[in-house]
Amino acid sequence: MTSSRFRIAGLLAAAAIVVGACSGAAATASPTAAPTTAPAATTAPTSASAQSAAALPTVPATELIKAGTLTVCSDTSYPPQESLDKNNKAVGSDIDLATEIAKRLGLQVSVSSTVFDTIIPALTGGSCDIIISAQTITDARKQAVDMIPYFAAGQSFVVLKGNPSGIAAVTDLCGKTVAAEKGTVEADHIAGTGDYTADTSLDAQCKTAGKPDITLQVFAADTDALLALQAGTVVAHFTDEPVAGYEVVNGNGAFEMLPSLTVERGDEGISVTKNHPELRDAVKAALQQMIDGGTYKTILTTWGVQSGAVTSTSGS
Repeated sequence: MTSSRFRIAGLLAAAAIVVGACSGAAATASPTAAPTTAPAATTAPTSASAQSAAALPTVPATELIKAGTLTVCSDTSYPPQESLDKNNKAVGSDIDLATEIAKRLGLQVSVSSTVFDTIIPALTGGSCDIIISAQTITDARKQAVDMIPYFAAGQSFVVLKGNPSGIAAVTDLCGKTVAAEKGTVEADHIAGTGDYTADTSLDAQCKTAGKPDITLQVFAADTDALLALQAGTVVAHFTDEPVAGYEVVNGNGAFEMLPSLTVERGDEGISVTKNHPELRDAVKAALQQMIDGGTYKTILTTWGVQSGAVTSTSGS
């Protein structure tokens, strides 16, 4: 559903975390750290992508909020998919994908950092042209916007190193406090909201076991949820799989992931308003071209999230 947030770099440094945006997969079994050099996707387009741009649909200026520019809403507190670096510049695998899509469509790219819980209203309200922000595709979201599958991820739990609370099953979380970012599928999954019901929520497993509900503590930023775990005010951080892997790799040994509890692996989507079908189709065609030509996989590999790759814009 949604998620890297270098804007709280000072706090993360205090937590001994090296970080610079909701739903993903530790896209690798052993996630890699953030790249130390600029990914190839952010460089000038190759001659191949430039030559192939002519074959892609043209985006009408009437379907862009600014002619010649693809304006992207992204919750830049969700590394490694989207975050802000020390210069307040958006970086991450999603950002590089959006940049390459824009280049292939002959457009510049502009990223608007947007709080995840309000990101769809920002799009439908005219603040941006598309959303690329680790949004899990859900029935509720598809009612509001069109979504193009571009990545696949699960929901994972991060705990303190050594798993001091002994979390081995969902029912071990019953009666305990778990952190999640507001508006994400993880928060919905605990509470039984969004695409989940009281019967399909994680709390339902607690009721079946005769245990108290999980106490959900939501935060505006995913990185704030991680800080709560660092401070010991929650026993686990429930987040997208790629983000969980990134937090572990970049946490200086403070955290570990519980791979046996990864759940609900599903597609994430690029969102476009329903009244912009030509923009939607152009973005979809550019992304499929990137998948077919290998640039897509190269970008994901740069950020260590290649196991979340899809093979087509129809999804994983």
